[in-house]
Amino acid sequence: MPTTGYIDLHMHSHFSDGSKSPTELTTLLHKKGVKVAALADHNTIHGQYEFQGAAKKYNIKVIPAVEIYAAYKQMTLHILGYNIDLNNSELHDFLRESQVKRKKRIESLIPLLARKGLYLDIVELFAQPATYIGMANVIRQIRKTSKNRPILQKIMGKSDFDYYEIYNKLFSRGQTTHISEVALPIKEVFHLIKKAHGFTSLAHPGQQLHFEQGNVIKDLRLLGLKGLECFSSHHNWDQTAHYLTVAKRQKLFVTGGTDYHGDLPSDNIIENYHNYTSLPLSIYQQIKLF
Repeated sequence: MPTTGYIDLHMHSHFSDGSKSPTELTTLLHKKGVKVAALADHNTIHGQYEFQGAAKKYNIKVIPAVEIYAAYKQMTLHILGYNIDLNNSELHDFLRESQVKRKKRIESLIPLLARKGLYLDIVELFAQPATYIGMANVIRQIRKTSKNRPILQKIMGKSDFDYYEIYNKLFSRGQTTHISEVALPIKEVFHLIKKAHGFTSLAHPGQQLHFEQGNVIKDLRLLGLKGLECFSSHHNWDQTAHYLTVAKRQKLFVTGGTDYHGDLPSDNIIENYHNYTSLPLSIYQQIKLF
């Protein structure tokens, strides 16, 4: 359909588990013709002001955002908070606390990785811009250490492998080197975003839920969920259609974004297959809350 611009309401910078700076992201957004964007780093808002400043150069409207890990029953869900007050003290307190806890969990990885013969340079890792350190940051650090290369090849059983293969082999649930994210109980996440005058949306439900788990979205709506990220690079066409139907039935606003990190295997698709990930501005214009 003809459009005057695009949106991307879900991206990550090097302040969480992305590889690019907020300024570099705005350059990419400009090239893609994006007119409305949101930097939604995991459990941190450190990149927001740089993102806003850089976006002004290209006349890109910025929606202040964050992606918070939320504990719901036996799951860890990703909740997007849009149009948040960046000066909200409760939000700042939680984010700082989660960042400190996360670093302690990362430190606990060192002996676990050592048992596999892998070395993690914690000093260099902590010196990077990331304030909430994701597994992508850890995997980048492990891969750039040359002495880890033969060990990784032995563990993986082949000479070449990507991020997702390493994550699944070493850090997925059930692995001895798995560590959990710092997740806040779901009710507290909704309370926190509401206190910061924000708007909640469930990120990439197709990645986190099965179709038959529709009761989860219904439950979240009762708790305060306002939107559903129906358009995502994590979704196939069937999932997109399904969650559009769910959003309509549950009276949830539709949001969408690429979940771009900068150097993960799927990011090549996001950058090269413009038509798949470019969401029309009309999606944003239908959202009345921000």
